[in-house]
Amino acid sequence: MTADAPSAPDAPSAPDAPSAPFVPGAAPVPAELLVEADLLTRTLVPLVNRFRARQQDDGTVTDATAADADLLGRIRDTAAAWYRRNGLGDQADALVADVDAWLAAGLGSRPHFARSRDALRVPADGEPVFFLAPVQTTNSAPPVGKRLDCFLALRKEPDALAQMAGDFPHPKNNCQALVLITGSEGFAHGACLVVFPENVAAHDKVTEQPYAMFFFGKMRKIHETYALPAAAAVLTPESLPRASTGLAADVCYEARAIWGYLHDSMHYQGLWPFDENISLKMNWFVGLLEEIKVDAMTVLACADSGLVPFADEQIDMILLERVFRYPQADDATRNFDSGTGVFLYSWFREHGALIGSPEDGGLLRLDRARALEALRTYVTTMEKLEAEVTTDDEYRSRAKEMVRRYLPEGEPGQRYAFTEDQRVLLRAKADLDRLPPLEFARAEW
Repeated sequence: MTADAPSAPDAPSAPDAPSAPFVPGAAPVPAELLVEADLLTRTLVPLVNRFRARQQDDGTVTDATAADADLLGRIRDTAAAWYRRNGLGDQADALVADVDAWLAAGLGSRPHFARSRDALRVPADGEPVFFLAPVQTTNSAPPVGKRLDCFLALRKEPDALAQMAGDFPHPKNNCQALVLITGSEGFAHGACLVVFPENVAAHDKVTEQPYAMFFFGKMRKIHETYALPAAAAVLTPESLPRASTGLAADVCYEARAIWGYLHDSMHYQGLWPFDENISLKMNWFVGLLEEIKVDAMTVLACADSGLVPFADEQIDMILLERVFRYPQADDATRNFDSGTGVFLYSWFREHGALIGSPEDGGLLRLDRARALEALRTYVTTMEKLEAEVTTDDEYRSRAKEMVRRYLPEGEPGQRYAFTEDQRVLLRAKADLDRLPPLEFARAEW
């Protein structure tokens, strides 16, 4: 590991000739990295787990004691020594400064780890990355908040990236596909897949996003544990999408990583690209429509181009994850991703892609061809909206109006309420909630 890991390289150019059919290969974690993982798992991770259990969701420690301060000091010293031993002096210095400032302010104050956030450098493909900070581990096992967490991961881009970069250029690719090797409970338990700079506890607001790290190695277990049962409780057996079921670990990783690449590249297409309209696209209503749009564009690229490896696997994975898994969140009526799934469910119902009556336990039939056409119609609808609006305020107003046609107003503090028809999506929730949190360790795909 080096102190100054390079930024993500420019996308490689397309090959001169058509590539051979893609076959994924294994991605073994280097033995020396497993040794480092074992060391962190034995020494640092237990300390971090003890400390995060003392925190509130905003990162503060209520009625902090001298023992809490001593524990945080041990975490600082252990992690900083590990950073320095692996040539990551900048991250060590940032961590020490952030921890010392927090201790000086008092652990009852909210943590401010902007230095650690900004010192994190993007690893090159095939290189490891380690990070420690209070960070929002979205969709992890409760408790979730700006609690202290750490992870060690290996960057492993899909083997098909060179082909994808030629066929589907990404003008500003800043995403990293990772295999989680070890980590504290926020990362090693539950379904947290992402680390963004804005997830790190800090007083200032992020103005750019130099990294977006995705633990795609966790996807297979998440998909099979939650998405498939949630869909099976709603859909007729013959119409249940199955191309993403029972995938080999490396195939699932490749398919999910390619989905991630395509999804992110689609954010930069069209009249209102994400990078030029970050503040606008962070609006809850605008962002919800944007997320559905880029996944719809990804599905259509898989269905229409003939250029995307694992196209059917990605289509079915996207449909199952977006429509059936995301709405299972405990905070679904406040959760951004859940809202996209509930919206898309009703969009499919309206466009004849989900057929039947859910009353009295009736199952719905998913018409896959109509689902693809419904997504095509959605993209056309969004492109028309974006062509007609001329200001941010007009965009926000139109987006809210469109979302409210499918997601009605909810109770105070909620973004929306489930309609009676939409509640069919929650049939499996009670059973899924009884499952123990998923656990990930030792570079599990």
